[in-house]
Amino acid sequence: MGTSTSVTWAGELLQALGAKQTMDLMKLLRSLEEFVFEAIALLFFYPKTLLRIVSRPLQAMEYAEQEETANKPDAYDSAVSPPLLLLLTLLLVNAVGTALHVSQAADAAPLARQILNSPQNLLLFRSLLFSLIPLSAAVLLLRARGQLTSRTTLRQPFFAQCYLTSPFALVVSMGLIATQLHERSTAAVGAIAFALACMWMLGVQAAWFRVKLGIGWLAALAIGFGLLVWSGACVLGVVALVASF
Repeated sequence: MGTSTSVTWAGELLQALGAKQTMDLMKLLRSLEEFVFEAIALLFFYPKTLLRIVSRPLQAMEYAEQEETANKPDAYDSAVSPPLLLLLTLLLVNAVGTALHVSQAADAAPLARQILNSPQNLLLFRSLLFSLIPLSAAVLLLRARGQLTSRTTLRQPFFAQCYLTSPFALVVSMGLIATQLHERSTAAVGAIAFALACMWMLGVQAAWFRVKLGIGWLAALAIGFGLLVWSGACVLGVVALVASF
């Protein structure tokens, strides 16, 4: 009687373990299915979102703010979320730089070499540098409005600015890569691309601050120009700090 009960109990345990393994496998397959779908969807939504930002930047930024306000589960259903878009853009830049074998400074400081010689570290470093732009713009807007700076109030303008920063980061980074290829024509194209990206960024920032603050074009242009100068100074400061270690 005892042996029969033990055998039955062991059989039920094996069935339970088998059922659990089957459920775990199904969960893994569903997760893999979701990952594959999202990865394939990005091939469509990434260029679509970038084109939308370049052609209608203010509308794209407004869309980001609305999605953050709505707080719905299917946010950014027809686009790529702003931080992810910026990260993917910098990942693309990293891939291009690696493929073109962009030369790095041989006499760079140890910390700089650690960053430049590692694609992962370089991606994180670029993400930090370009994130300074949306962060500075968001803080500046809140200060100009007299609002308290918190994670909640910072989120909407930061996400909107991440949209604006993504194509800017793409063109600026590609332009800088082009200037490092040691070909006169390519370097000229890179410099022109860099200048055009800065002009586009200045114009859109001015338009955005004009709408958000209800000010004139001259004041908005002054704010936009000051923002670019401040962001550039912060970037150069971080780069100089890294280069010294």
